Amino acid sequence: MLKVVLPPPTERIRFRALTLDYLDPLCELLGDPEVMRHYPHPMDRTETQGWIERGLMRYERDGCSFYALELMTTGEFIGQCGVLIQDVEGVDETEVGYLLLHKHWHQGYATEAARACIQFARTERQAARVISLIRPENVPSANVARRLGATIEKQIIKWDIPHDVWVHA
Repeated sequence: MLKVVLPPPTERIRFRALTLDYLDPLCELLGDPEVMRHYPHPMDRTETQGWIERGLMRYERDGCSFYALELMTTGEFIGQCGVLIQDVEGVDETEVGYLLLHKHWHQGYATEAARACIQFARTERQAARVISLIRPENVPSANVARRLGATIEKQIIKWDIPHDVWVHA
């Protein structure tokens, strides 16, 4: 079994390796049209399983990927956040990405988890630069990036759609 190095817990959140054990809660997350409105479409169970399997391959290849987020107090799954290696115009960039269940929006969890992942990327992974790829119309995610001190560097086409490249200070 692959040993996955996890970001340290925050005050309210712990990180777990994203495995097929999380298929049901991830189906709820990735199947929600509101959560997925800035993605091509909500995912069905088969697509969600593929998402997890790609994450497992990333753990093996890159040593990082998305992590499951759980509340420290209850162990409840609230979403995912992680460190991903993304090709941005031919350059491997260290990205922090996040998605939370709708019922957990507006409670600061995305900011808290992303801050921990940015710090983890810098200390554990020695990333000199950390970005987030965010669709221009995705105001909630842009607001999280802004709260973390990130600014837009440029706009690119990724996955055939425009994305702003936010660089974390």
